[in-house]
Amino acid sequence: MPYSTQQKLTLAGVIMRAERPLTAAEICRAGRKAVPSLGIATVYRTLKKLVGEGRVRLVGIPGISPRYESTASQHHHFFFCRRCRRLYNLPGCARGVGALAPEGFAVDRHEIVLYGRCADCRGKT
Repeated sequence: MPYSTQQKLTLAGVIMRAERPLTAAEICRAGRKAVPSLGIATVYRTLKKLVGEGRVRLVGIPGISPRYESTASQHHHFFFCRRCRRLYNLPGCARGVGALAPEGFAVDRHEIVLYGRCADCRGKT
């Protein structure tokens, strides 16, 4: 059984309750509500452990800082708001994307990211 500390339990809870992938800084800010002395180095060490245990996955999208989300979520895609720089989960999966591969190729997995402005940022200039 993996070793647990108050910090690890707190950070795992932050990620599990999140409705979207979070940056390490966002996780740290949320974690400080329960553990005020929480530092960013502890967050990164704990994220590495949680990823290694398979409880959290790293969401790496070129051009933006890494995000983290629970592995309990189903396969889904993302929307990245270019204004507030938040990454949102999109429900479900676009079917038939494997047909886009050239003839003779086999698709093992896919990722789709939509870019634009979120609902909150659309009204802002």
